[in-house]
Amino acid sequence: MKVAILTYARTNNYGATLQCYALNKYIQSLGYDTIILNVPLDDGSVRKVKRPLYRKLLSFVWNRFYSIFKKIFFKNELYDYEIRYCLNKEQREKEQMYSNRNMLLFDEFRSKYLPNITDEYFYESDFDSNYPEADAYVVGSDQVWNVDICKRQYPIFFLSFVKPGRKKISYAACMGGNDRIIFKGEQKERIMQLLSDFNCISVRNQMAVTICQNNFHFAPKQVLDPTFLVDNYDELLAESSIEAKGCMYIDKFIINDLWVNAIKKISKNKGLQIRMDNCLIEIDDVPFAPLCRIQDWLKLINTSDLIFTDSFHCSVFCILFRKQFVVAPSYQGGEGRMLDLLDKMGIEGRFYYTPDELINNINVWSKPIDYDAVWGKIEEQRADSKNYLIEALKN
Repeated sequence: MKVAILTYARTNNYGATLQCYALNKYIQSLGYDTIILNVPLDDGSVRKVKRPLYRKLLSFVWNRFYSIFKKIFFKNELYDYEIRYCLNKEQREKEQMYSNRNMLLFDEFRSKYLPNITDEYFYESDFDSNYPEADAYVVGSDQVWNVDICKRQYPIFFLSFVKPGRKKISYAACMGGNDRIIFKGEQKERIMQLLSDFNCISVRNQMAVTICQNNFHFAPKQVLDPTFLVDNYDELLAESSIEAKGCMYIDKFIINDLWVNAIKKISKNKGLQIRMDNCLIEIDDVPFAPLCRIQDWLKLINTSDLIFTDSFHCSVFCILFRKQFVVAPSYQGGEGRMLDLLDKMGIEGRFYYTPDELINNINVWSKPIDYDAVWGKIEEQRADSKNYLIEALKN
């Protein structure tokens, strides 16, 4: 039996790549052949797409209008600590160069561990000329049902292309971090129709359950992210020689002077060196190592004494590796995934919104996490999640 997996398969994002790796590996461990459907997002991040002139003009006009609209009506929509460093032209070019070079490292990983990725599918019509034959189609995990990310490609991620009679399954699909999302009009009708054709539906967090209840009048099953399905990541850790003992590893996209000052204070308080490998921005007095393989990213988490992050999947691997860590979101409004994860594991006290909160509560979050209790929760939820997928894939 062949299973086709649809997720964000080709991106230079550590968590997205590893959840794809984990889901693929676990399904294969059940005895199924797999293929991974390669659907690049329509944002130019993977390949440059030639668009008709009228679409370029419409996009330009809309972007300008939206930019002006935000400046007039939402002048204070972000707090200072939610604003990423503003880079000059030279810094932006360097950031893009390092991002492109990291993509090559990710492609090396995919060629070794995900060699079953298909050719690109970009539009729904692409599936007509090169249909990916399979007995079952599994969409998930990650934010595959966040329409703000997949935009006009959203029907693909609700498996619109699958031929009648084939099994459709979602595993840990995520719809974003805000449970107040409301679908309307044609989009709502299309999604409702596509969901009605699924054989089994599961989502990753309570927000997605609430969104489905509010919009589509059903409550899907909640399961763990695929990264929890894999028993260990020893084969990847063994490929890295990185050692970060005595270090505090920072994996944070939203970075600015406020956060850097907080990080340096914590570093001094704990007597730990700062590691910010894979950060593409050069910061004074912090070692700069922007090129970072997936294996090295995992090893950094695995060997650091303390991790500070705004990443969902970095938090997951902190838990899997039994590490001491603390979380601050990129921005308020997108923290739902993080809070849901920490609440599931009974460690919601590791979360802080602001640099001041983080500093003022060092004595609180410095208390070691009771991982025996956490793993009791993981094992129960892992067994339930595995059983869901086993049953969903059965003929």
